[in-house]
Amino acid sequence: MKKSEPKEPEVWVVDSIEDGVAVLVEAGDAEELALIEMAAELLGVSAVEGAVLVVPLGDVGEPIWDQAQRDREAEEELKAEAERVIDELKKRDPGGDVVL
Repeated sequence: MKKSEPKEPEVWVVDSIEDGVAVLVEAGDAEELALIEMAAELLGVSAVEGAVLVVPLGDVGEPIWDQAQRDREAEEELKAEAERVIDELKKRDPGGDVVL
């Protein structure tokens, strides 16, 4: 039997955690990113909002959540990009109240 090649891990970002439920968004450039909800306890200590998780895949391509590893460098990059976008948006804000 031929051994299958190792699968590339998936990368997910913990968007939010509320009432023990973690919402994860698939990282990537796809137009429609995947979004999943799961019990935060399945992620163990990696269940932190804003965490970037590198998740290995099992033999049939299923994510092995309890083996997820945080990518702190990617987290810092995402944080810096978010701050840059916020600063850019602030520059466009004319200030004052909006009258409808």
